[in-house]
Amino acid sequence: MGEKNDRYLMRAAYYGEFLLDKDDRNIEDVCHKRGKIKVSSDKDVNPYQPDNIPLFEVLYGKHLISLGGFSAIDNMFSGLSIQNKKALDIGFGLGGVAFYLAEKYQMHICGVEIHEWMAQHAKEQTPEQLRNRLDFCVYDQQGNISFAENGFDLAYSKGVLNHVHDKLPLFKNIYFRLKKDGYFVIADWVYPEMEKFKSRPLVKESENSYIEVLQKAGFSDIKLRNDSKLFITYVELFLNNLAIQRHFIERNFGKELFTTIQKDHITMLEDIKQGQKIAVRIVVQKKYTTVFNL
Repeated sequence: MGEKNDRYLMRAAYYGEFLLDKDDRNIEDVCHKRGKIKVSSDKDVNPYQPDNIPLFEVLYGKHLISLGGFSAIDNMFSGLSIQNKKALDIGFGLGGVAFYLAEKYQMHICGVEIHEWMAQHAKEQTPEQLRNRLDFCVYDQQGNISFAENGFDLAYSKGVLNHVHDKLPLFKNIYFRLKKDGYFVIADWVYPEMEKFKSRPLVKESENSYIEVLQKAGFSDIKLRNDSKLFITYVELFLNNLAIQRHFIERNFGKELFTTIQKDHITMLEDIKQGQKIAVRIVVQKKYTTVFNL
């Protein structure tokens, strides 16, 4: 199991919920410090592969890849009118958020991803009764969103945008796809200070840097809500579930991966409590028809 465990450890170094929030770590550092094999291909270091679906779902829930389950989804849209709306899902993952919203709120949702296999998986897993409400695709060859302009009541992204270093082109794309007065709803992390290192997959945005890039994209009426207290509960529940699933994870993915996930979520919990990692909901609105050169 040595090489298999090495591969999963390096994939773990990419997961958005742990490891790379540590200042002294990047993918190769993690592997070299522990005497692991060197990163040799994108498949080795990219955790977003079909064979990792069982790990995602045992950690986060059926069809999900982020903290909090359905409670976090409801919290993300609390106080917003989303019934029967047409929405754009940025980074739909396994499709679980879109499935839930389409079922509970009768929404029509188009999702966009960078991974072709995720689009295929989400289509295959779409419940029969929701097939006329959901569509999943990938970005076009230029990295743009291929849906029509001014076509959506809202766009949303849950736990994805901390992977995007240059958010401005994406946010401009989203802006154009929204109808006038449409909303963009984001669930993400911010930090006391912004840090961007191209050698790391994750970006640490500050509140100010997030607001700045959203304003540059044309959005206004920007509202940030601190959800850290709620996410403390989500991480505690995650750790409880992790303990329950220990045997499954160790048997299928290795003891070292289990230990890594556990330790880094304990660190995450402390970072949130100390205000070094802040869970936010951001809601912005398209008020004008702004002209940009994409």
